[in-house]
Amino acid sequence: MNSSPELGLHRRVLFFVITFLILLISIEATGQFLYRVRYGQFIWETENFRAGAFQQAVLDARHVTTIPNYSDPEFFGVGVGMSLDAYGFRRGAQSTNPDCSSIVFIGDSVPFGWSVPDRASMPSKLFEYLQKAKDPRCVINAAIPAYSLFQAVARFEREISSKFKSDTVYLQIYDPVFGFVHFGAQWRPEIDWSTEPATSSIPYVASAAIVENGLRHFGFMKRFRYDDYFYEKPVAFDQPSLDRFRLEIRKELEHLHDILFQASVRRLIVAPVTVPSNDYLGLAEQYRIAIEALNDELRKFAERYHDTTFLDTIELLKSYPDQDVFADHCCHLTERGNDIVAEQIFEILRK
Repeated sequence: MNSSPELGLHRRVLFFVITFLILLISIEATGQFLYRVRYGQFIWETENFRAGAFQQAVLDARHVTTIPNYSDPEFFGVGVGMSLDAYGFRRGAQSTNPDCSSIVFIGDSVPFGWSVPDRASMPSKLFEYLQKAKDPRCVINAAIPAYSLFQAVARFEREISSKFKSDTVYLQIYDPVFGFVHFGAQWRPEIDWSTEPATSSIPYVASAAIVENGLRHFGFMKRFRYDDYFYEKPVAFDQPSLDRFRLEIRKELEHLHDILFQASVRRLIVAPVTVPSNDYLGLAEQYRIAIEALNDELRKFAERYHDTTFLDTIELLKSYPDQDVFADHCCHLTERGNDIVAEQIFEILRK
């Protein structure tokens, strides 16, 4: 007896539904595999972290680190690219050599060289000064944009201290200012931009995350801008919260000094948060209070140790027009600004 037309239609619909589901599952399985290959972890391991296109999440105090051998000729969206070497450090005139005694830059987008080409960054400029003076030391640019003090210290401890010969370490950071200003009394040292929600708008779906990252890479979707996170409306905080903020900074700087001592690092150079003077005055009061607290702790820390130097980049750069040395209204330097700071670092190293 022949099946009714209605039953045949139901079977065809069921067949197409099952086929469609199998296709979706196959696509997602492939996406999960490709995500694992590209970013080093499955998406369910990274869902709690926000990572940039050149970063991968890690389940430790760094929260994110860089993807080795990453490059993007249009990374900054203005015809300027950046590239990372096999160790995940930013390239420049220097080349990473584990057997060479190195000046290591740790921190955020300022020493990283945000918005300038690889060879225009502060570490690259310093290496050129070393080369001209026939100084055999090498340079490592281990800074990562948006890193906090706590992430920067964790990266040195995990990725550099036991693997590379470090002669001098240069530290410059802006965060934890942003985290503290956003969370006030609720702030904790582990809060930073990468512990905010992941970049994918559909959690756990690797194929969606890959598509989103691809669209951002080719300019069809807006890239994540750190300013979108950093300059949100600040919250009020009280004196006990500010005291705790200072204490956590102090403890982490002491922890860094202990790590450097164990790694036989001869010198530490710390630099303050440096914002163009006019823009600094325009910041909300909470930002200015937090910045001053961080800078004060850095200065006092340097005064406590003979092997630590406070490089006052605020004083150094204020005699130059802002547009010559600053690339934006935040803190990032132009090639000229990076060169000025690098020359001062070189003078410190010569002493």
